[in-house]
Amino acid sequence: MTSKTAKILHLVVPLALLFLNGCEEGAPPETQVPASSESTLPENAPTSPPVQAEDGEMTADQRKEVLDKILQEKGRQQAEGLGSGKVTVNGAWNYKGYSYLSPDPNAAIEARLVAVDVTISGHTENFDIDDIEIVDGISLISYGSDPHPEFLTLDGKIMPADQFPVSLPGASRWLLIYAFPKATPTFHLFYWGKQLTPSPVTIGDSGLELPYPPKE
Repeated sequence: MTSKTAKILHLVVPLALLFLNGCEEGAPPETQVPASSESTLPENAPTSPPVQAEDGEMTADQRKEVLDKILQEKGRQQAEGLGSGKVTVNGAWNYKGYSYLSPDPNAAIEARLVAVDVTISGHTENFDIDDIEIVDGISLISYGSDPHPEFLTLDGKIMPADQFPVSLPGASRWLLIYAFPKATPTFHLFYWGKQLTPSPVTIGDSGLELPYPPKE
């Protein structure tokens, strides 16, 4: 080997080694291969579409689900129907006039009909008069909602058949007739869990009564 060749090798070999080392340090990492070849779905992967009837209509389960959602929404609207309004009790008494309600003579607790005169104001269109519940004034035992309701004029008289109450948000007055325990002297009114009466209301002896319809 000549001295000239030795000098060339002396320069080239270190450069080659430096190049190889640089390639190793800058090489991309190896791709990690999953240990298992089985594929997994992401957590939010769509499931199978709901089964429909062959004619394209909803199945019975689907109809029930839709109906349940509608009823839940309706219930929510009614529960919020009173809004910031209020219910004022103008009086209450043992009732002996006409009503399509009648106490059950075979009930374990002897009952009678009670009329409650109320004025409702500030409520929304979703307010449901049928949802006003009557409860024992002391024990707070509920005796149900769905009274027999009748419109009254704002001065407390039976509203004529050709007259209608004022539209919302105006006040309206009602006669609400309930079946209520005969031995219970006081009551509270509730609407979807909200107490409407600040103190127990005492039931009086008598008051306004609806006339019985004429016999055919």
